Amino acid sequence: MQSRRQSLDWPGSVVVLLVALVQFFRAGALGSQCWRPGESLTFCIDQYWVNQLLKNYAGGFTKRGFSGEVLRHLFPSGLDLIWLNAFALLLLMALALLLYALVRRLLARSGWPPLLISVLLLLAPFGKALAETALDPLQLSVLLVAAVLLTPAKSPARDGAVVVSFALASLIYEGCALLLLPVGFWLMRATPWRWLPPVLAAGLLLVFQQPDAPLVGQAAREALVAINPLTGQELRYRDGGGLAASVSFSFNVKQEFGRYLTDAPRETISRMARSLGAVLVYGIAVLTAMADRRASERPVAFRVWLSWVPVALPFVLITHDWLRYGVILLLLAMLVTAAQCEPLPLESGPATRPELLAIGLLAMAAAVGPATGDVRKFLPHNYFHASLLMLLVACVVLVVEQRRLSKPSA
Repeated sequence: MQSRRQSLDWPGSVVVLLVALVQFFRAGALGSQCWRPGESLTFCIDQYWVNQLLKNYAGGFTKRGFSGEVLRHLFPSGLDLIWLNAFALLLLMALALLLYALVRRLLARSGWPPLLISVLLLLAPFGKALAETALDPLQLSVLLVAAVLLTPAKSPARDGAVVVSFALASLIYEGCALLLLPVGFWLMRATPWRWLPPVLAAGLLLVFQQPDAPLVGQAAREALVAINPLTGQELRYRDGGGLAASVSFSFNVKQEFGRYLTDAPRETISRMARSLGAVLVYGIAVLTAMADRRASERPVAFRVWLSWVPVALPFVLITHDWLRYGVILLLLAMLVTAAQCEPLPLESGPATRPELLAIGLLAMAAAVGPATGDVRKFLPHNYFHASLLMLLVACVVLVVEQRRLSKPSA
């Protein structure tokens, strides 16, 4: 009964929602556009994500067309961009609440420690990357996968939730056909149904490999329009120009890998290192905080997180969105781990030593996080050394705490 009463934390949830609201208006569309809605076509959301949302099946079955197909039937006369901004904000808030719920479940704790950890993650580049990419198809996919938390472990209901979320997410963003494979591996029972996600992935990737025919983009453009009611401006789907949503996977690989040949190697390594270092700090902080109540689950959490490397690395190298993918994949790893954790009553009380250390790591990450600029691809140059320093401190903390936990109690 105590666990049930603590499962809903309204004061903490309100705080998390307020932080998400601040981040949306601070970082959405790089911040400044949010305060000039009459001058900006899409306000707080990037046109890149709106464009992907407008793609539909009017010209035939195609990748990334599911969301637009739903919208063109729901809004045949046009999509109001004010309401689309509201939906983007609600999506970010839902992700913030999901993050808070995952931290509480992974720590098996209530009170201010998990709340502060969640808030600091949202204030760090972790949360800024989510706010800057509001309406990202990957964010919708994470929420779809979160449905597994509502199902019992190792049950037919969970198998069904994994398969349905996998299929829908892959139709929203074709990359999920590979990116979500670890979810099925970890959460589905060892039955023939476990092979359904890989089979679906193979089929969808074959279908989506071909570039769109010219008529596909034209039909999608004519079938759905987004309108800014304050200015009367219209936005329709556009393809071509090497846009990932309309070209073949092989074309995208050639185009994006060409950048590694033109950019200076030092610059490429620097961009990768400062983003990877930041994501590792977030993950190590969560693993550190789990030491008190979830010590036995920490190795599982690490293996789950590590299992995304072979399927995610190609996407990260191709898209150059190192922080964006890192944040999404860490969220998915936390989600899968939380879905496997044994239910425990949420313990209240003062923060433990591991939790305080994790809070310190994340406070450092939030304090040095850039206030301006697009962080999903290009954390600033001065963040390179900061990320390395934070990663060094995080690794030392993790090793010291692991040794302390390994000592036999007197």
